[in-house]
Amino acid sequence: MSFTLLHYSDPHFGASDSRIASAAVRQALTLDPDATVVSGDFSMRGRRREFLAARIWLEELPGSPIVFPGNHDVPAFNNLWERFTAPFQNYRKHLSEEEEPQAELGTLGKIVTVNSCTPFGWHRDWSRGFLSPMQGTHIANSFEGLPPEKLRILGMHHPLLASGEKKRALVSPLPLISNMLQDNQVDLVLAGHFHQSKVGVFPMDNAKRPLVVSQAPSICSTRLKGEPNGFHFLHLSPDEITIEAWQWDGHHFRETSSTRFLKKDEGWQSET
Repeated sequence: MSFTLLHYSDPHFGASDSRIASAAVRQALTLDPDATVVSGDFSMRGRRREFLAARIWLEELPGSPIVFPGNHDVPAFNNLWERFTAPFQNYRKHLSEEEEPQAELGTLGKIVTVNSCTPFGWHRDWSRGFLSPMQGTHIANSFEGLPPEKLRILGMHHPLLASGEKKRALVSPLPLISNMLQDNQVDLVLAGHFHQSKVGVFPMDNAKRPLVVSQAPSICSTRLKGEPNGFHFLHLSPDEITIEAWQWDGHHFRETSSTRFLKKDEGWQSET
């Protein structure tokens, strides 16, 4: 029997559709997953009232959702002082005290999360994601001792795979992150950010051991990027991962596609 995981992302309270947000709660209760992950961007401008709305919504979801911040979960540009000095203060105070939680997933394996957000930097696009060598050490330490037959899942807000016509940068530095994932034998990465559904393997070539990627669309934001709101629903076992993509049709969430991945000696492969 597989372990089920509900993957929501980018609710953006402050720029969300309350009807769809409520429908997402009802859908989660119907699906009754073994675990729920929400991969960042709970707020629009990092405001207290946005986090409080997100917290109420999270409390209505089944179980105790695993959450970590996105780039919108820091103060916006009208509050640069707090963005520079205490970027995750409101997130930690009003939503979750942990920025990089981790959890055992029953007998299946373990999920480790990292905060990929950079509140400021020398680059022009402060929404970009970045992981440091120190976070690579954190990933290694967190998975250390986990038996090889257990599933290793990494959660972060920023994506590994380009989506559609997107020109924005992926999480960086990609070569370093690729090595982190390979060295720690990560099986599955959960991400968001683009507000577009993407399911696939990383890396795309055969140079290294491929892993599975679930990049979920926005669950209830009004800031759509060419496709409806939606989410991913995953069926997980040590050697098989199936990812269902669901979309909002104006009245309900409906499953629109399903992709199955099998674990081979050379890594994860999509079954065609």
